[in-house]
Order: sequence, then structure tokens, then C-alpha cells
Amino acid sequence: MDKGAGMAAVLSLTHRDLYREVRLFLLGLFPDAAQQIVQSTQNNQPLPDNAIVMQVLFSGNLDESVTTYNPPNEAMVQNSVEVRLQLDFYGAVAESRSRIVANLWKNYYGTENMEKCQPLYVQSHQRHPYINDSNQYEDRFILDLALQYNPSVIRAQDFAEDASVIIRPET
Repeated sequence: MDKGAGMAAVLSLTHRDLYREVRLFLLGLFPDAAQQIVQSTQNNQPLPDNAIVMQVLFSGNLDESVTTYNPPNEAMVQNSVEVRLQLDFYGAVAESRSRIVANLWKNYYGTENMEKCQPLYVQSHQRHPYINDSNQYEDRFILDLALQYNPSVIRAQDFAEDASVIIRPET
């Protein structure tokens, strides 16, 4: 009997979960910034004053997948994944906010305040002012952060309850 038939594969953690986790980390540091922390820039949408913009740059496996079998009808495949996340800090408080995050990212504060992922390192912390739509320079500091998370996929798996083998010698 095919007990796993029709079961869709399910991913345990997505980038959306990581955005939520990092947003909570940032809100712990900047409680007044709830309306300023946004996920990537949106077309035709102005950024809020003193915005913090989160954007996943890329991700890659840190190891080979591991499969765990869970009878009667599923298997779980897990990987450790490194994600590079860019945080852009805008406005008058950009430098101080970016420095706070850079200092606390790979600190016990960072590791204790994130559950679904863990900080690895700060790749870079740079000032990149830009010219706004009014032709004025505005401050922007960019952090390139690395984090690790361990997503798993649960999928259908058939198992045999018994097997019989008949060995017939060659004649």
C-alpha cells in the first residue's frame, strides 16, 4: 500500500521566516522603528524616514543534505544554509543604527535573540551616500551580514513492512 502517495513536500523555513526573525532582532534594538523596517525596496513606494531595508542577496548550502526516515510514510531532508543579507540604513540615524547592529550581530545578544537562524559574521560595513529625487545627498550605511539556518523538507516515503527473498542456485 502506498501510504505516502499524494503527500506534498513541505519546506520548514523560508526566506520570509528569516525576514521576520531579523525584523524582530532589529525591533529589539530599535523599538521605535516598527514602521521603518521594510523588506527590500518596493517600486513606486517611498521609503519611510530613517528606513532600514532588508534584502537577501544570495544563499548557499554549507554542507550536504542529511536524510532522516520517519516510518510509516515520510522522510526529512535537512541542509545547513548560509544566507547573505544586506541591511541598508537611511537618514540621520543611519550610522549609529548600522554600528549597533554590526557590533551586536555576532555577539551573544544576536545568538540569544534569534531562534530560526543564527548570525555568522559581518562581511562589510560601508557608507554609501546617494542622491535623492531632490538632488540632495542622503546618508546610507550598508551592512552585508551572514547568517545560518537549517531548513528541512518533509516528503513522502514508502517503507516495506516485510520482504521475502528466494535464492535459487544456478544449475
